[in-house]
Formats: sequence, C-alpha cells, structure tokens
Amino acid sequence: MPREVGLAVVGLGRMGRLYAEIVSRVVEGVRLVAVWSRSRAKCEEVARELGARCVETIEGIARDESVEGVIVATPSYTHADIAAIFVEAGKPVFVEKPIDVDLGKASKLVSLAERKGVPLLVGYMRRFHPDYRRAKEVVESGELGEPVAYVGVSKDPEPPPPGWLRDPRLSGGLVLDLASHDFDLARWFLGEEPIEVYAVGGELCCPGLGDFDTIVATIRFGRKVATVFSSRKSSYGYDVRSEVHCTEGAVFIGSTHVSTLAIARSQSIAFPGVSWFQKKFFEAYVEEVKHFARVVKGLEKPLVSGVDALKALCVAIAVRRSLEDGKPHAVPC
Repeated sequence: MPREVGLAVVGLGRMGRLYAEIVSRVVEGVRLVAVWSRSRAKCEEVARELGARCVETIEGIARDESVEGVIVATPSYTHADIAAIFVEAGKPVFVEKPIDVDLGKASKLVSLAERKGVPLLVGYMRRFHPDYRRAKEVVESGELGEPVAYVGVSKDPEPPPPGWLRDPRLSGGLVLDLASHDFDLARWFLGEEPIEVYAVGGELCCPGLGDFDTIVATIRFGRKVATVFSSRKSSYGYDVRSEVHCTEGAVFIGSTHVSTLAIARSQSIAFPGVSWFQKKFFEAYVEEVKHFARVVKGLEKPLVSGVDALKALCVAIAVRRSLEDGKPHAVPC
C-alpha cells in the first residue's frame, strides 16, 4: 500500500472545515494528522470527529515532523503571514485563494517560496473542475483556432455574512473574493499577461453592504481581451459561466438551462440551478487535495502557482482602482 501523506489544516471556518473533511474522508493516500483554529473548542471538536490532533499553535504544526504539507484556510488577510511560517519550515503549502489582500506581503511570500524551493499552491479551484480542465485541453489543442477573448460571469446568491469576509479591507471584497476567479481563468485560457483594466460598478443591489456589489471589468491583454461580470446578489442561486471565444469557434462552461427560456424571480427560477459554490465545485476541491498530495510527494508542480495568484491579485488591485476613480489602470505586476 502506498505511503499516506500527512497533511494539516490551519483554519477551520467554512473552507478549512471542508478541506479537513475531504482529507480525512474522501481522498485516498492522505491522512489528516493535525488541525489548528483560533477557537480551541472548534479545534478539539474537529480533531476528535476526524481523527486528528488539535495543535495549540501554528508554530507547533510547523515543527511537527508528521506534517508533510499544510492547507492554510484562515481569513484572507492572514494568508501570506501564516503561509510564510510553513515555507520557512520547508513544508509545502496549499493556501486558499486569494494569496492575500496585501500585494507587498503576497510578493514576499512568493519570493520566499522561490528562494527556498518550497512548493506553493493557491486554491483557484475552478482550474481543477473537470469541465474547465476539458475546456483548457480543447483550447490548447488548437482545434478552435486561437483564443482571443474570455467572458466570465460569477454571481453569488447573497452577500457574505457580517464579519471579516464582508469587509473589503480584510477579504478584498467582491473584486478579490469572487471576481478574481475569472481574472485567473482569463489569463489561463488566453495565455497572455494582463496589461490594463477598466471597470465600472457600484452598490446597486445590496444597500448598506459597504462594498461594490456589482462590477463589470474589461481587461486588455497583449492582443486579447476579457470581460468579467460579478455580483453579490443572484436571487435564483449560485451562477457561474465562462466563454472562451476563439478564431474558429468557442467553448462554453458553466450553468446550463433545460430550455431556451429561463425566468428568474426571488422565489424561483425555471431551470435547475446550484444553491452554493461548495456543492457545484466539490469535485474540484477534491481534485485540489489530490493534486496537493502529489505536489508534496514531488510528483507534480503546483497547477496554480504563487506567481499565478499574484497576477490575479494585481488585476484585482487595478480593477478596484478603476472602480474608485473611473479611469483605466495598468496592472501593477
């Protein structure tokens, strides 16, 4: 029987708990050996339920020789600082997206990982979903000609609950928390670096949110373009769609309708939808963990590297600047 890879999960909120359960109950060849949470009670509860050890400190996990790789799922504004502790300890890290909300911290983390030769994987999970992977294969095959434009739609059913996730200073807001998935995919599919963005939006559907709840961003690449629409309010459910337009055809990914007409109201919609992202992308999260185990073993390189995540962060920064002053902005990295 192949040796199991010992993993730890740091942060046991919505995403951390999901990853802990996937490691413990779904993926073969990995073992959940340790967990950490700011809440000691939650840490002990999850450890007991999933057969792991609750470790009192982050540094304790970094020193633990049974931990071969670490999944960091703490709040976004802590990602780079916490991930750096494990990189310093020489442990491969899988950090949930975004890499951080602060460009300086994120850049230092990427440089540190490169300098120490420690693998750094970032959780832009849509790249791991079978539909997106198949679309990438089709685009790369050249059978549809050259990819020239990306269109992305990402809509949450409702805004995040009160707390750090709702505060754009701590989560990056709609632009980084949700729309950056499409920033990453646009670069992935088009194969060019983003140069400039122009964005418009506002607090249009969720009064009192304190952040942009609706945005449309246009991103200029070398010879190619992308358009991203994101919203915090979709009364009919979670809605994610992508289109890659090529010179000889197109690829469509995402929500499907059972007829040519769909009518959406606050009470219902005429086609079957998906209530939440964890259900729609569960298979992608599983594939992320499988991939991370292979990265820890040295069998693969991270599919979403620190550099990739840094590019998505830089697009998000330029988009927010454009939203705030109404002008085009260069992507800062």
